Amino acid sequence: MDDGRESEHGIGTRTVRGMAWAYGAYVGGRALVLVATAILTHLLPPRDFGVVAIAFTFMTFLEAVKDFGLGQALIVSSPEEEDARAQTVFGWSVLIGVTLTLLTAVASPLAANFFHESQLKAVLPVIGLNFLLRALGATHLSLARKQLNYRVRTVAEIAEVTVRGVVSIVMALTGFGVWALVIGFVAGAATYTTALWIQVPFRPRARLTRAYIRDLASFGGMLTLIDIGAVFAYNLDYIFIGRVLGATALGLYWNGFRMPELVILNLANVAGDVLFPAYSALGRDRMIEGFLVALRYTAMLVLPLTLGIVLLARPIILVINGPKWVGSIDVMRVIAVYAFAIALVIPSGTVFKATRQAWISVVFTSIGLVVLVSLLLHFTQQGILAVALCTAGMQVISTPISGLIVSRRFGVPLGTIGRTLLPAVVAGAVMAVVVAPVAAFVHAPWPALLLGVAASALGYLAGLWLVARKDVRRLFAMAFPGRFAPVQP
Repeated sequence: MDDGRESEHGIGTRTVRGMAWAYGAYVGGRALVLVATAILTHLLPPRDFGVVAIAFTFMTFLEAVKDFGLGQALIVSSPEEEDARAQTVFGWSVLIGVTLTLLTAVASPLAANFFHESQLKAVLPVIGLNFLLRALGATHLSLARKQLNYRVRTVAEIAEVTVRGVVSIVMALTGFGVWALVIGFVAGAATYTTALWIQVPFRPRARLTRAYIRDLASFGGMLTLIDIGAVFAYNLDYIFIGRVLGATALGLYWNGFRMPELVILNLANVAGDVLFPAYSALGRDRMIEGFLVALRYTAMLVLPLTLGIVLLARPIILVINGPKWVGSIDVMRVIAVYAFAIALVIPSGTVFKATRQAWISVVFTSIGLVVLVSLLLHFTQQGILAVALCTAGMQVISTPISGLIVSRRFGVPLGTIGRTLLPAVVAGAVMAVVVAPVAAFVHAPWPALLLGVAASALGYLAGLWLVARKDVRRLFAMAFPGRFAPVQP
């Protein structure tokens, strides 16, 4: 095998192993988050969650420019310039973090007036500390990502969610109300950054340098535009609900959004996070092959989660959150479909970034934003389910258009993309046939959830083993080369 092939094989193996570590953080972290959320939803009313959701929504718009893409630009830098560029990125990231923290505090009265929620005046300045805390560890995270070392992030995320959950629960039990969520969030951010510093040997120098800043900013600036567009697209529903329907409605919507976000969106985002540095190290021809593989495995992973949430939303809400959250059930079903549609777009968006064609995503997102704003202006008054339907409908229409753009720009036949998705679709159909009777005829929440999860796992794995046995075995062989024999194509 020639050196180029060796290099690509090494990148592929490191990518899959990186995903294994990233998914380890995802699975472990999300499990802890779900446990903490389940406890907190029994201790605190929907309104408290709504207030914090409004604060997070406001902060998310500032977070889109938290480092102006400098961290992502560092990932594609050459090894020879890595340390010098990292010093530049750290200094400017911290400066931006301090600025955003102060800006959050200054803008808190404006946010309180806009959302008609006086508690934001006190809550936002404290939550705004997140910008500074995250900035102190952003460069360390980028360096770990550049090496596809996702063990670092796994450890940091597990530490963060553990501290955040413990602090929030203890404070909720002692009567701190909404502040239990706020202080827990800040404590978790501080823990996350501390864990990064402990694991990554990079140590910044105490000076602000302009070296490489123009080159870094020119590449990172386009990625920042994408992030800004994504922030608007992902948070318009929260803005409209918080402004028009109030904190209690937003709390119910947040809860319906939470499960699909944790088990589908975060899973897909982890894949995109790992794929970006991996794609950047490949040539254009190999990148398209990587895109198809990523799309195939993304669909195989997220489709069963989507179907499970759609079919089992009622017992999930009743078991995890309790009867006061029944208003979240239908929202959860719709948002699961929305999350699945986004997951299928992430591999193509990552290809655009890695080939420096990020402007495609900017244009695409901008058009979608205009349409979504128009829909929400007309339908928000109809309630949180109407908002969820508008948001999901827009994304479901956008996803195949994104696939068409990839097909045209990179010469990938639509039939090839369709065949890539076929194993997940067939296995999902088998799963739906098995789970639907459980969802329809078992009404007690706990039995419905337990039987439904078991039937989902058995049905999907059986279907997948029938139609994609080699793919499943190959994935395990790449992720754990010492335990599973290689599978020939």
